Amino acid sequence: MAFDRKTHRAEDDLVDWFTVTYKSIFLTLGAVLLAAGLVYVYFFREPPPERAADPAPPAVTTARFTTIEGSVRVKPVGEFQWTPADRSMFLKKSDLVRTGPGSAAEITFFDGTVVHVRPDSLITIEETSEDPSTKRRRVAWHITSGEVNFQTVRKNMPDSSTEISTPTVRTTTGEPSEGSIIVAQSGDSDVRLYSGATEVRTKTGEKIQLAGSEALKVNAAGKAAPKVVLLPVPALLAPPHQTEVSYVNPAQATTLLVWKPVPGASSYHLMLDYSAYFNRPLVDRTGIKDSSVELRGLDTGKYYWRVAAVDTTGVKGPYSEFARFTVSRPQGVGPGSGPPPMLSVQQPLDVRANILQVKGRTEPGATLTVNGQRVDVASDGSFNEFVTLDKPGKQTVLIRSMGLNGGVRELRPTVVVSY
Repeated sequence: MAFDRKTHRAEDDLVDWFTVTYKSIFLTLGAVLLAAGLVYVYFFREPPPERAADPAPPAVTTARFTTIEGSVRVKPVGEFQWTPADRSMFLKKSDLVRTGPGSAAEITFFDGTVVHVRPDSLITIEETSEDPSTKRRRVAWHITSGEVNFQTVRKNMPDSSTEISTPTVRTTTGEPSEGSIIVAQSGDSDVRLYSGATEVRTKTGEKIQLAGSEALKVNAAGKAAPKVVLLPVPALLAPPHQTEVSYVNPAQATTLLVWKPVPGASSYHLMLDYSAYFNRPLVDRTGIKDSSVELRGLDTGKYYWRVAAVDTTGVKGPYSEFARFTVSRPQGVGPGSGPPPMLSVQQPLDVRANILQVKGRTEPGATLTVNGQRVDVASDGSFNEFVTLDKPGKQTVLIRSMGLNGGVRELRPTVVVSY
């Protein structure tokens, strides 16, 4: 049997040789190119730039109103008109703040410093900043006129500072400190430090160190008097804080306020108000020789009271912490038998941010309150007052007038607060 064999040719060997040779060349060339690429990447190619970290958000270095009582106005830097203050405002360097009679404002700086601007005062925000690199904080304000109480906090950095200035002095306070500065119409500056430490520099170049419970007066020419030691704070005894006293006829009743005598005091200064800020005191009595006083005819409601001791030279020490008491009638006893007084309020009520303007007329001599806050009534019975509303949204305002004969009339208009 013959085998069927394919005839082998020389041309087939030549083709196989060329195929193997080209394949080897391509593999070798690929390996060389790969090695060259690795060498380039390792030795010559620059590393990609690192991604920069996201910058930290800038610190909020402003001041804001935390409380507004009555008529408080602001003149922002670069503007010519005064605008009503509201708690949505940010106060910046060179802004002016002015409080009207019976009005006050509490301002909190970004570092926690609290400034309470008393009635009939004018201040300028001088500095409220933080250095982005060192984190050094600076807070400063200038008192042109009136009275400012302050509380400073512990510094975030050793070289952070809090400065208070008047036309005649500049102070740098320690941490934490509490006190008050008064600029009188005469131009005198009265610096009182209740706790902490401060350095007072006068415009004549004097430097005086004040510690807690010390005070210093600087005249309009910048000359400092000798510093004095303040008397201690009186301890309030009766009525104790959050006490309720009940009278069948409050208009004829007498409430006794009692405090502990302060050694070295020649007299006392008593204040009683519907508000803990004592902006419109119902009682503002000085020269009280005893450690008690009788108050007659307090209407039903909540009252705040405080006392300061005055030494033989007339220097007044710090006020006590306030105490609050409530005057009420026994259950079932009405407010009075007389006819209710006339009460009319101009409509619609004007609300700007959280400031409500209440304008109208009632019986001359009547006691008028708006949401429990006392409102001044002129001799003809007219009134025009700005009241701060603390909560946003739609709400009812209680306007209450009590006549001289004990009769009461109330109005309950609805307003909308948006801020």
